[in-house]
Amino acid sequence: MNNIYIARQPIYDSAIEIIGYELLYRDSESNMAEFTDGKTASSETIVNSFIHIGIDNLAGTSLAFVNLPTEFILDNALIPMFHEQSVLEILEEVEPSQEVISGVKRLKEKGYKIALDDFVYSEKIIPMLELADFVKIDVLDYQQKELAELISLLKKHHKVKLIAEKVETNELFLQCKTLDFDYYQGYFFCYPQMVVQKKVCANKMVVMSLITEILKPETEIQGLEDVLSRDVTLTYKLLRYINSAAFSLRREIESIKDAIVLLGLDSIKNWASLILISKLNDDKPDQLITTALQRAKMVELIARNTTPELEKQAFICGLFSVLDALMDKPMIDLLDTVILSTPIKLALLDYEGELGELLKNCILYERAEFDKLDDSCIKTKRLNESYLTAVKWADTTIRELKN
Repeated sequence: MNNIYIARQPIYDSAIEIIGYELLYRDSESNMAEFTDGKTASSETIVNSFIHIGIDNLAGTSLAFVNLPTEFILDNALIPMFHEQSVLEILEEVEPSQEVISGVKRLKEKGYKIALDDFVYSEKIIPMLELADFVKIDVLDYQQKELAELISLLKKHHKVKLIAEKVETNELFLQCKTLDFDYYQGYFFCYPQMVVQKKVCANKMVVMSLITEILKPETEIQGLEDVLSRDVTLTYKLLRYINSAAFSLRREIESIKDAIVLLGLDSIKNWASLILISKLNDDKPDQLITTALQRAKMVELIARNTTPELEKQAFICGLFSVLDALMDKPMIDLLDTVILSTPIKLALLDYEGELGELLKNCILYERAEFDKLDDSCIKTKRLNESYLTAVKWADTTIRELKN
């Protein structure tokens, strides 16, 4: 195997904060999760995640959920390390035999957390339920009334956290919240209507870093660009400011650097100070910001190796790819308020042009839809390397901003 492939899907709490990632097997040659041997697939996922790639790169300090077939339950030698961070998912096809129950007990004694995947209630599953920390329920398999009855039963008699799986829309997310799920898994957060608050404020730490950078005697454009690139909302506010009537701008902007040069250091200092004074708060959804940073860096890295002339445009394209979700407005309305180059706008709206292809492939890889990747555009190995680097960079940047 020349390349290593791991998909990760985030798991959120009700505040859209990540509590963990499910790590999923992917085959490097077919770009799809095709396998006939669950034991082999789980082995490769564990080895790739915990040894080759590193769990810190994939999950940071969050929980790592990994699927566990029967063989792994019975053979302790196959279990991953880092029990503090690992959640072992018992697959639905695993029969709760006495041997399996004893194996799960041994895992619990070693400190591992246990999750029951695609849970269906029955009398024979109760012994496993008593050992579980999490229960994952495919919400698409139930009518709302059935789901409510199942949740009520589990909450009343068992001390487990409930995870709603296959939550793909905002409407479904809101329904699940009313049903008292603890956590949610799916891509629902990407939809604009998911974010309730209309006003999203720039991160105070980024603004402070920006002002600090401006006040340095040796301030350079690169330093300002590095600071601004950490915050999608701040960059958007900068472009809105430049787009105001006071500037009467007639040229298009293709990068953060363009905006800095056009505005000048004195104007940026005044602008940043005004933003800081305007009673900023810290209520932005972290995962959207992490996703924005991750996409920005990934698209930038891919462009650097394929179309270097698009590198700066690629970063701002990835950064703004979640702007509609962040601002709770349609992307087309937001782009009407800023002067960006036409290629960037077309990429954000319809994935058109070279930038659009870069962004589309980045998002497909992020969602583990490997079978839809355009292999003629970007080598899969490069996508894999860029993704891992971007994940680590985004997670590190977010941690630095919180300190």
